[in-house]
Formats: sequence, structure tokens, C-alpha cells
Amino acid sequence: WNDNGQERFVEDPAQLYRSDFFPGLGWMLTKKTWDEFRPIWPGGYWDDWMRLRHVRQGRQCIRPEVCRTYNFGEKGTSGGQFFKEYLKTVRLNANHQ
Repeated sequence: WNDNGQERFVEDPAQLYRSDFFPGLGWMLTKKTWDEFRPIWPGGYWDDWMRLRHVRQGRQCIRPEVCRTYNFGEKGTSGGQFFKEYLKTVRLNANHQ
């Protein structure tokens, strides 16, 4: 997931970036990391929790320039907050190779 993945900001579907900022939507982690997080996983605002220095511990993320996941969150727990303004225009990677 790329928080800035709107059509006007992205171009290369093969480009990847390394970041120390957790992107929030559409992610994976190793079983080892899940085993570490599972007992202390928060009941809410987990994306903000993942960005805390003591949780992140210097770990980094790889994120694509063009999103490989799509947020259809017009309905859901956030009530569609900011969906039309930011998320509806996020470009989805059509290159499945």
C-alpha cells in the first residue's frame, strides 16, 4: 500500500521503496514478527501502534509505488472518512507479473 498512490503521483508499477514509516493498509509480516506482536496487539488504532518507535524497533517496510491492494472502504469501521477525497483515486497495479 502506498498512502500517496493516487493516479497523479504514481507511474512505475515495478518500482519499490524502502521506508521506516509503516504504510498502514495492505501489508504482510513474517510469522516470527506476528508471534512477537500477537500477545500485545492493540484493540484499536493498530496502524498508529505499529508506527511507535518501541514497536518498530528500527524495522523497515518495502512499499510499491503503485498499490497492489485496493481500499474499498467507503463502508466500514471508518465510515468512509476521506474515502472520496483520497482513497477512491488510488491507482491499483494492473501488472500481475
